[in-house]
Amino acid sequence: MNIQSYLPHLLLPFAVLASTSTACFPQPQDKASPSSARFTFLPDGILFTPLFANLQESRVGVRKQVGSSRMKLDIGSTMDILEIDLPSGDQKVSAGIDFFAYALSANSAGLRLQIDAVDGFFGGHLSYLAASNTSSFSMRLRILHLSSHFADGHYNKTSGTWKEGKAPIPFTKDFGELIGGYELRTGSFDIRLYSGFAHAVLVRPAEIRRVSTIHGFEIHSDRVIGQLLGKPCNVYLADNFTLVGIPRYVGTHNIEYGLKLGAWNGSGVRLYGSYFNGLDVFNQYYSVRRKEWGLGFVFDLW
Repeated sequence: MNIQSYLPHLLLPFAVLASTSTACFPQPQDKASPSSARFTFLPDGILFTPLFANLQESRVGVRKQVGSSRMKLDIGSTMDILEIDLPSGDQKVSAGIDFFAYALSANSAGLRLQIDAVDGFFGGHLSYLAASNTSSFSMRLRILHLSSHFADGHYNKTSGTWKEGKAPIPFTKDFGELIGGYELRTGSFDIRLYSGFAHAVLVRPAEIRRVSTIHGFEIHSDRVIGQLLGKPCNVYLADNFTLVGIPRYVGTHNIEYGLKLGAWNGSGVRLYGSYFNGLDVFNQYYSVRRKEWGLGFVFDLW
């Protein structure tokens, strides 16, 4: 597959969103706009809500593969450090940090998890939001360093060999990722569509393509169940699709569905099921294709 021939079609939704954002959110006519920008240090919440079905996002939780001992363990944080309310009154920008990692637990010995592989990310982001009463347009630029490693759980001490005959590889990626999203709020449910791409300035192994794309949607409603334990409870469905070259371009889907207790764009707890079909999210296995069902929980700490 040649990515150059597909990029115009894959990035068309993002281009349309970006070009129409100003038209979609006209200036309010019934109130005066502030004359200057307002700065907030350490604002509440986060301007661009992390993508629920994207496995390369900051989260704290566990995803267990059904019918296997494999688990994905997540820990990390994303937060906005500085938020700016623009003079228009309905637009904001923010800057923040992203530090997170996820680990593969393949099995356990006694009460000790055997950690097979670990992927770590650190960097920062810039976000933009233009909102009206019924819809919003947002963008996020992330600049991240990614490194991937095998851990002691991948090493057989008895034989002195790496398990499955796979020795560690020097996997590194320094990349920027730009995503645009459009969210529509209706009387029954809310939906967010998003599309974007990433470009790596450094990547090892060299066979991995520098350009990749990401697309997806999230649909949720807090009207089905209403409140639970005094907090809003959202039923949701999310799908994330990526196209990554290894060097041939391969598509990966991750579908997540479940409940979130707490505000949709704020901190809360998710209980979910998922279906994954595509390239392994652990980059020491970057060329391995997997198809699996999972169950998990996430603490959204935004």
